Amino acid sequence: MVTPPVQGLRGLASAGPLRGTLRPPGSKSLAQRALLAAAFAAGITRLRGLPDNDDVRAALDTVRAFGVELLEEDGGVAVLGVSPAEGDGPRPRDVLALGESGTLARLATALAAFAAAPGVEVVLGVKGSLLLRRSLPFFQTLARARVPIVRQNLPGSWPVALVATRPEGALSITEPGSSQEVSGLLLALAALGGRRTLEVHGAIPSRPYLAMTVRLLADFGARVEELAEGDGVRFLVEGPLRAPAARLAIEPDASSAAVALAAACLTDGEVRVEGIGADSPQGDARIVDHLRAFGCRAGRGADALWAGGAPSAGASLDLVGEPDLAPVLVPIAACAARRTGAPSRLSGLGTLPGKESDRLEVLARALGELGYGVEREPDALTIGPGERRTSAHTFDPHGDHRMAFAFALLGLLHADVRVQDAGCVAKSWPDFWSDLGGLGARLLEGPAPGAGTL
Repeated sequence: MVTPPVQGLRGLASAGPLRGTLRPPGSKSLAQRALLAAAFAAGITRLRGLPDNDDVRAALDTVRAFGVELLEEDGGVAVLGVSPAEGDGPRPRDVLALGESGTLARLATALAAFAAAPGVEVVLGVKGSLLLRRSLPFFQTLARARVPIVRQNLPGSWPVALVATRPEGALSITEPGSSQEVSGLLLALAALGGRRTLEVHGAIPSRPYLAMTVRLLADFGARVEELAEGDGVRFLVEGPLRAPAARLAIEPDASSAAVALAAACLTDGEVRVEGIGADSPQGDARIVDHLRAFGCRAGRGADALWAGGAPSAGASLDLVGEPDLAPVLVPIAACAARRTGAPSRLSGLGTLPGKESDRLEVLARALGELGYGVEREPDALTIGPGERRTSAHTFDPHGDHRMAFAFALLGLLHADVRVQDAGCVAKSWPDFWSDLGGLGARLLEGPAPGAGTL
């Protein structure tokens, strides 16, 4: 059973090397994609390994709001899909409450616009930081496809009310701000069936997440072919989506695994994460390659990732494919700077300011407060040694689960670091604090003496 999310102040401290074996919760990115594909697929899709976190609960609620039936069975769920290729498609019966998940917002909006029953008005609601986040290229695609927008909070944003409309001809998107925008459009086109086209002009950020979508669509019987064309690519999509014959398992979350592996390296221990193998579709499984660049020991096997040993060198890494690893690797870079005096540079981070928080700014400010030399560029951070400060610190993650993880990892390097609003980890990993405690980290409760909040 998942423990209730922790509110208030918490932190981690090193009580010696972290050691052990861990199986993190299932990947929320995979789970959300699988649930929405299942909702628009012909047949019954059986899923197991769904994580119990805020984003996946929002995805389950969204599927139900689309009017698709869910049944609990054998520790998993069965999704009774409503295929638009075999009828009108799902007919939403309630507001789609998307929570604070950018992935869910973009995927569900594309499906609502192009694969729900034609002529039905669909209302999509969000909360928190997603009220201020924008996806202008994505909504421009909807406008070119003549999807009527009935109401919208701000141009290119949510909440939004639209009327489902079948696309005529090819869809196109220019300079997408997120791979999620492209993933949502591919998912909707595959659900419709037949042979359809999506043109993408400009670079696609976070490419491994798009590869994850394409691989999942193959599990549902759809084919996606990518052709280079001019300043971008053309995707040829062939559907429809059909429920897989076998039960579909959601593998553990590689982003969460990265946090545990980094914690092992920060404490000169060794941790093994089970359930994520060499053929994982998750780009963040590359954490082992990045840890090796810092001189840590790390590797992958058929069904596990492992890492250990303290950083022994600085590194220069391009994280354009997996920018969500930056909050994990920043503490590793800080540790390398403290141990060796060598600076590190993490680049490819241009999407981070538009996440749940401005992650570049939040990370840079925390490192500066701890005394590191920090240089922030529009898409990069350079972390070097500085004058280490030993006073207690309380950091505000601004409701961002990945900032909470980053600050918790920094606490393994610095005494008396606390994370404000520690319960925000429930977005992806509700049991984070107790799971890290199980590996040997010391849990800190309440305010640190003399700490100010940043």
